[in-house]
Amino acid sequence: MNKQALLDQIAADIVKNNVCPDLAKQATQLVFGDGNPDADLLFIGEAPGKREDEQGLPFVGASGKFLAEMLESIHLSRSQVYITNIVKYRPPKNRDPSPSEKQEFLPYLIRQIDVIKPKLIITLGRHSGMQFLPDILISRDHGQPTKISIVVPGNEVGDERTSRVRGDDEKRTEPYDMYGEGASESATKQSAVKHGSRTGLASQEAVMTLVILPLYHPAAALYNGGQRQTLLDDFALIPTILEKIRNDK
Repeated sequence: MNKQALLDQIAADIVKNNVCPDLAKQATQLVFGDGNPDADLLFIGEAPGKREDEQGLPFVGASGKFLAEMLESIHLSRSQVYITNIVKYRPPKNRDPSPSEKQEFLPYLIRQIDVIKPKLIITLGRHSGMQFLPDILISRDHGQPTKISIVVPGNEVGDERTSRVRGDDEKRTEPYDMYGEGASESATKQSAVKHGSRTGLASQEAVMTLVILPLYHPAAALYNGGQRQTLLDDFALIPTILEKIRNDK
């Protein structure tokens, strides 16, 4: 199967496995993702809003317009990147996604990432950033890329094993050079996947290395004009970071 067919299968599995049934009942439709499955850049937000729920596409409301503007500022369009959310159904009244909702969707997000294999993941907002960097403080860490390693289980169709992005019993740190302006600091090497009752699956696991760039959510600029320039400045770093990653391969 090609990448798009694999992504379509993941979306179908979410529906078949009745992920977050309470969310699904009150949502109009699943909002799985949009863009180029072969993209080097993957943007991950928190959850769909009203417009996204209506159209079935992520980031098509006011936040999406600003995201498109920021993409244009680095000479990119939506068709050149891939955009998704952690939670794929709109929470009622646009409330924050709950920890259990994020946890239920995490295995499917990991599968999504494994299919796309982006060179750089840009998390948009606190909830998205904390899914990969649990100790993140967005006001401190925005615009600073971090490399992590996660364990990906065998991706059987309909796989219902649970995943999470941090296991305290497995966490370790190691120094590395940041993908920025020559900065260096410790990175947390994290095992992202924990299994449920199923065992004996180590041979099916693979380690996937990701570079995560946490940014403010575009909606932050709608409520705080001062963060608009911060987001634009952080976006301006993306081409340099991406080129560094490509050169390091």
